[in-house]
Amino acid sequence: MPIFDISVSPLGTGSTSVSRYVRAAFEVIKKSGLKYTLSPMGTCLQGDWDKIFATIKQIHDTLADMGCGRLVTSIRIDDRRDKEQPMQAKVERVLGQK
Repeated sequence: MPIFDISVSPLGTGSTSVSRYVRAAFEVIKKSGLKYTLSPMGTCLQGDWDKIFATIKQIHDTLADMGCGRLVTSIRIDDRRDKEQPMQAKVERVLGQK
């Protein structure tokens, strides 16, 4: 199951603070039912490809409805197919916990 690392940047909001947009995007993620981990610079999602892309589209639609005229989204994908690897297991392995 792929792991996506996403960051959505709203442009043209008239402010250097984007926390209200991040909160709105995070609400979409929480309601999606996907596994997620929030970080200071983005969010990792794990799940079905189509559901993740649908969630990203819903984030875009939500932020556009809030007045964002332009959104720039960065996506990194870890698509390991030889075995199942939950997000937390990857972190634990690096920290020597497994």
